[in-house]
Amino acid sequence: MRPEESHRIHHHVRLPDGRDIEVVYLEQGLRGADGAPQPSGLALHVCFHCNSELVHPLDWTDEGGGHWRLLLRCPECEATREGVFAKEEIELMEEELDRGIGSLLSDLRRMTHTNMCEEIEFFVRALEADVIVPSDFGR
Repeated sequence: MRPEESHRIHHHVRLPDGRDIEVVYLEQGLRGADGAPQPSGLALHVCFHCNSELVHPLDWTDEGGGHWRLLLRCPECEATREGVFAKEEIELMEEELDRGIGSLLSDLRRMTHTNMCEEIEFFVRALEADVIVPSDFGR
């Protein structure tokens, strides 16, 4: 792999005439003298284009030596970024992904609880109004 291929940032652009094009930016200088990838300076979970903190990996390949090639995607602006990153950068991104998963699970539990409470209240009102009959429960 050539050093200039170590980081590629892809951005999809719709032209005024309706055509879609892909712009590829090559980040230079991201490898040290020993050829090892250097930190990019941008947290991997942060979009280079819109600064969204929802960037996630689409694909990954072990490059050896504790480095991984990742294809990252931003769900908000659809920008993609590909590069070879050090284990430390990836571990920080994994921590952010774990935090995001925890937040989503917390929201899911809260929404499930709220929905169940509403269902119970509806059922109690139906019982009190004596509008529930055996056929409501099927066989």
